[in-house]
Amino acid sequence: MGAVTLPSIPIYNEDRLREVIITKERRLASTIQLEAPELSLVSKSMLILNQPEHVDRLRDVKQRDELLELHGVSLYKHTRTLREYILCVFQTHVITIYRSKQQSVWTPSIKKPRRLSYQRVPTHDSSKEVKKVQMLAIRAIYALGLDYGVVICGVGAGRHLGIMKVIPHPQLNDEMEAAYIRAVGEYTKLIATPTTLIDRIVLGADPEFVMLSKKGNLLIASRYFPRNGKVGYDAIWIGQNRSNKPVAEIRPSPSTDPQVLVVRIYQSLYYAAKKMEHISSKWLAGSMPYQGFPLGGHIHFSGIQPNFKMLRAFDNYLALPFVIVEDTQSSRKRRPQYGFLGDFRFQEHGGFEYRTLPSWLVSPTLTKGVFALAKLIAAHYDQLQLDPLSDPEVQKAYYAGEKETLRKWFEVLWADLERLDNYERYKKFLDGFYRFIVSGNSWSETRDIRRYWRVPPFTLKKS
Repeated sequence: MGAVTLPSIPIYNEDRLREVIITKERRLASTIQLEAPELSLVSKSMLILNQPEHVDRLRDVKQRDELLELHGVSLYKHTRTLREYILCVFQTHVITIYRSKQQSVWTPSIKKPRRLSYQRVPTHDSSKEVKKVQMLAIRAIYALGLDYGVVICGVGAGRHLGIMKVIPHPQLNDEMEAAYIRAVGEYTKLIATPTTLIDRIVLGADPEFVMLSKKGNLLIASRYFPRNGKVGYDAIWIGQNRSNKPVAEIRPSPSTDPQVLVVRIYQSLYYAAKKMEHISSKWLAGSMPYQGFPLGGHIHFSGIQPNFKMLRAFDNYLALPFVIVEDTQSSRKRRPQYGFLGDFRFQEHGGFEYRTLPSWLVSPTLTKGVFALAKLIAAHYDQLQLDPLSDPEVQKAYYAGEKETLRKWFEVLWADLERLDNYERYKKFLDGFYRFIVSGNSWSETRDIRRYWRVPPFTLKKS
């Protein structure tokens, strides 16, 4: 089934939705176009679920697989399959899961694998494999530029997970059909709902940094900071001893005000410096200032829920500019295992975190701009018009760190931001961020971030 058009928004009648988006053969429409003439400010991309050109390019299996691998999404390449999963995805959620009841055997000698039977798996299943397969399916749909679809994943030897198929117009059973109708109905209500008030959006963060001794050795953050608190350490360890955790984190208390958040980050850095006052060290941030330890600048949100349209706005208007000023060599190594487009995670407190960015502690100017931009985009993503990262060539430029390709897009992206109502509210922070991006300079991952933040190293008595 091809593209269909929903005649008006909002549509609350499930029977009417079923008539429009489900065929008589019980296939889901490959593209859903929403009509909302009363919503003149809403961008066109908000009104299309599964862009037709993105659906069309899935017909080329080679291109599909290249796109998935570009984004770091693993493909299934085993000849023997232990289990298969069928996952129905709608944007940031898996809405239905099925798992094969028996082992599926795929070998070159078997031309027709046996037909499998499946059983329903609760979407809230807390097992590690189910959680991983859900994350993989959502990443696959996002990487292919879709909003929904059915993903078939395989589990092979060593519990290797990989994508087997992605179907944008799947055949549905009763449960799948009901789940998709609910999801589309909820999205139409979202479109018809006024934009979230910017003052209701609460921001938080946990940017990371590492510390090196005078000899250039990695210091163990877990020896100096507690596990929890405003300065702590990440779970990643070094060597055989899992208690040796070298990556430090700054965890300011959340705030609705970007300026307050920046002040709290400075206070936390100052606190960390006092804790380290007798240790001679250099503090580094960015993408990967120390080989093998990628750093992140995760931004936390409360008061608003994520969807793919919002995540794509973050990618285009926030992550793309960072590549223009990054320390290229280390940043390339960070992607796509880390820093892949659309990286997000739900949080226990009911919010979520956007995880694509490197550690922006390299500059107070970037930090101020990150918080102001994050809040502006979260409040007005539905009005932003541009999506250059939907083009596979621009995606390749992002992952390869090709600054010139991305720099061509920055001015038009910024002009789109400047027309938003709340731009003037954060103009000081945003203009500083803009000047940093267009300066032609790159941040340095070899310089102590305390110099930029004007945090004293205190007395350096022993190494």
